[in-house]
Amino acid sequence: MKIAVGGLIQESNTFSEAISTLDDFKRYFYRIGDQMEETLQAENELAGFYRAAREQEVTLIPTIFAHAVSSGKIGRRMLDELKAVLFEQLDRYSSYDGVLFALHGAWVAEDCDDADGEILSAIREKVGRSVPVVITLDSHANVTQSMVDQVDGLIGYRTFPHTDYAETGYRAAKLLFSIVRGEIQPSVRLKKVPMIVPAENHQTYRGPMAELWAEARQGEECGVSLATSLFAVQPWLDIAEMGCSAVVVGTDPNLAEEEADRLAAMMWSKRRQFEVALYTVPAIVELLADPQAKGPLVASDSADSPGAGSPGDSNFVLRELLALGAERRYDCLLSMVDGPAARKAVSAGAGRAVKLRVGHTISTSVGSAIDVEGVVAHVGNGAFRFGGGTVAGLVANMGQCAVVQIGRLSLLLMENPTFTGDPAMYRSVGLEPAEANFVLVKSANQFRAEYERLTDRIYILDTPGASTANLTRLPFRNIPRPMYPFDDSAFGKPAASWESTS
Repeated sequence: MKIAVGGLIQESNTFSEAISTLDDFKRYFYRIGDQMEETLQAENELAGFYRAAREQEVTLIPTIFAHAVSSGKIGRRMLDELKAVLFEQLDRYSSYDGVLFALHGAWVAEDCDDADGEILSAIREKVGRSVPVVITLDSHANVTQSMVDQVDGLIGYRTFPHTDYAETGYRAAKLLFSIVRGEIQPSVRLKKVPMIVPAENHQTYRGPMAELWAEARQGEECGVSLATSLFAVQPWLDIAEMGCSAVVVGTDPNLAEEEADRLAAMMWSKRRQFEVALYTVPAIVELLADPQAKGPLVASDSADSPGAGSPGDSNFVLRELLALGAERRYDCLLSMVDGPAARKAVSAGAGRAVKLRVGHTISTSVGSAIDVEGVVAHVGNGAFRFGGGTVAGLVANMGQCAVVQIGRLSLLLMENPTFTGDPAMYRSVGLEPAEANFVLVKSANQFRAEYERLTDRIYILDTPGASTANLTRLPFRNIPRPMYPFDDSAFGKPAASWESTS
């Protein structure tokens, strides 16, 4: 059995001013052909693919596996370059028994709302309809009918914070091998739900998603579904085929359809349970004054999360903390993407006083730079290895970076955006989050995997940015209507769809 294997993984944010390039992939994870098997130390989908193949003595034919930090839309030229590499690798062999491919599922090009669907359509055209194709998706995928139409199986992550990358790849591989051997002939059924809800309450170990997953597992255990996936879509996509979804892979298409309908209706019924409490920076500073509190206070500026496609260059929290004099009273850790400021601080060198203009080098429509003065406490090359909070084993690349000390406030400046939800980022530059009073992360939920081990004092900030939890702030124009939460009252009308499950 010969299986073509690969992946192209990036999440887009259509509200972000960041521009995605090929360098984003090459800085993070970019492997072609035999390089893929040589670099399996990361616990990603690729590791799961190979683990299953070794167990079942299946031959995998590597193509390309590329992963980038989330960003704005990808350019047409860059997407075409990635596709060209994929097909160059596929052309090395005349035939395949199957295709196993990892995607994110919320990838948008400048001229295509469904870049993942485009990739799958091109793969399908290349290999033909008789070759089974199974894919993996992030649980924040915006699953489209085009994606479902091109595949024989679909497996999404089951955890958020995401920790089951390799397990998802392993499950997808076993499903594909069974299809190729003729042991099963599955059908894939998709049910979209007209709702968009904050990612800050998507965690799968408690709350509405935990309850939904308990129901999904019951369907699998009783044989209605071979594999169920629930997609609480990432909410920063202003595109036509937008919404949460339930996807069921089953051997009986009618039962699979019924199960997808059941879970979608249940997801809809829990829509208000996803609401999240948001805090202002002054309110957070008041909480810092509590003498009985233990452990660091972790505040998420999720509106500027690079993991959600925002540039990571906002200075909003820094500006507010300085205005409140927090740098004189509390040990604070903050991070910011600002290439010019980072390079200037690195050039000055450790121990030198600097005057810098920092912030909003990319997101100029959201805010403007501010002037700060401090002392360079650390300079570095920006490399660090993620722990369990993101993809264990992957190496981040912040580029040139520096820590500037402003009173008791430590500001980490970096050239390149990276996932900021792992304490390893701060530790790589000599800062220990467990010893700080205030720690800023720019992450909606992924940071909880590691930071909840340090503290239970975790708050989400109400700040401006492309990935804000306050969804009504964003200028949605292209999504289907009605859509929750924007048109909630419309669903109460007798003629409205979904009114029977309200």
